[in-house]
Amino acid sequence: MNKYAGLCVVFFPLLLAGCTAGPEQPPITTLPVKLDGQSANFPDKWWALYQDADLNHAVEQALTNNRDLRMAAANLQAAKAVVDETDAARLPTTSLNTQAGYGSTANDQLEAALNQSDHIRTGSRYGIGIDVQWEIDVFGRLRSLSHAANADALAVMAEEEGTRVLVAAETTRAWLSACSYAQQIGIAQRSLQLATQGQQLASQLYQSGAGVELDVIRAQSQVDLAATQLPPLQAARRNALAELAVLMGQLPDNPPQAAMRCQSPPALASIAIPHSEGMTLLSRRPDVLQTQQALIAATARIGVATAELYPQISIGGSVFSSAHQPAGWDKSGATVWSLGPLISWSFPNMSEQRARLAQANAHELAALAHFDATILGALKDVQQGMTNYHAALQQHAALQRAAADSQQALKLASIARKEGAATALELLDAQRTDIAIQHQLASTDTQLINTQIALFKSLGGGWQQAPSVPLPAPQRSPVLSHLSLVDNREIKQ
Repeated sequence: MNKYAGLCVVFFPLLLAGCTAGPEQPPITTLPVKLDGQSANFPDKWWALYQDADLNHAVEQALTNNRDLRMAAANLQAAKAVVDETDAARLPTTSLNTQAGYGSTANDQLEAALNQSDHIRTGSRYGIGIDVQWEIDVFGRLRSLSHAANADALAVMAEEEGTRVLVAAETTRAWLSACSYAQQIGIAQRSLQLATQGQQLASQLYQSGAGVELDVIRAQSQVDLAATQLPPLQAARRNALAELAVLMGQLPDNPPQAAMRCQSPPALASIAIPHSEGMTLLSRRPDVLQTQQALIAATARIGVATAELYPQISIGGSVFSSAHQPAGWDKSGATVWSLGPLISWSFPNMSEQRARLAQANAHELAALAHFDATILGALKDVQQGMTNYHAALQQHAALQRAAADSQQALKLASIARKEGAATALELLDAQRTDIAIQHQLASTDTQLINTQIALFKSLGGGWQQAPSVPLPAPQRSPVLSHLSLVDNREIKQ
């Protein structure tokens, strides 16, 4: 009997060491793509391509003060703390306990029985002890938990990086939109001025008998129509400035003065947009990195669920001393100790653990599908972004040619007017045509800017060298302020 017990003691650890808990590597994507991790040669701080120092400063401020970024940074801190907590579970745990009481112990009762006495000693009793326990990670449960927590933290980091991309893109969009709307407001004001001049000229001709009342009414309708363009443009500019202020972590009514002074959007510097299927750009996309880490975490949790099918083995030790007075803790017979392994195994009822393993496998399949879907979405964003950008470029180029032709026609009409070969109304019509084309060109500028930013956002980037986000310590007031949103209502049962 003792011989077989000894064999069990020798071979049981070897048997355990031969067990593996879950897959070591996550599954690869089911798409016919190759993720080599190589990044395309494309600038990270793409907003600097607009060559506007004030815009660059605004984006840097937003990447530091934006509240969504602060929330993402705090979430990352929490995720890193979970990693520390999980790693700490692989270390020995120690607990210290003390006790004090009055009464009799089992030793007192045994002593009275041995002495055949009815008197059982009672009195004060003081005890102190320390317990140490260390789980031996034979089946990789703790290791898998650590891998899952680390992948979760990397996924949260990628989510923070995605927030940086979004904040940089939206800050750039808000700035350029405010400038573009200011340009359109200037054109609309010039259009209203020309319409007013036309109405005055029609009135003068009518009063002198050289015109008809219909021309006066038509001219007045042009004035009214031109006036309708200003309010929506002014509102859109105010909204863009308010959005810019909030993105930079300021109150909506406190946009940067440089943005308020901007009267036309800066032009994008010439750059070669990568012409590819987007494969080399996937490593720049934080959403792809996030779902990839989520897949890694799901695979690690299969290891956790698999390990729970096997025993949990720990080595523990304890020392406890008890005496009538603390001074007697060091006396002979006052201290007991123990040292040895502890095996915990929920066998043979393992239905719960097998159900958890089935859940973990299903979650891995879902994470893989999500990873594939994110890759497809990223490739679609890049392709659509490039298509829209090239279409906007072609439209913008055509309108630029039309604007040049209109400027030439206006120049010729001005010369003809000076030489008496054209009437004032003909010159005014040429000016109106030129203003209308300028308005179309300014509107196309806005569309081109939107397609540029959408393309830059689809290409990723903007997070690799971003500044760190400071997290100020929370300030607490002893009394509720007027900004407090604390709800003191109670839910009635």
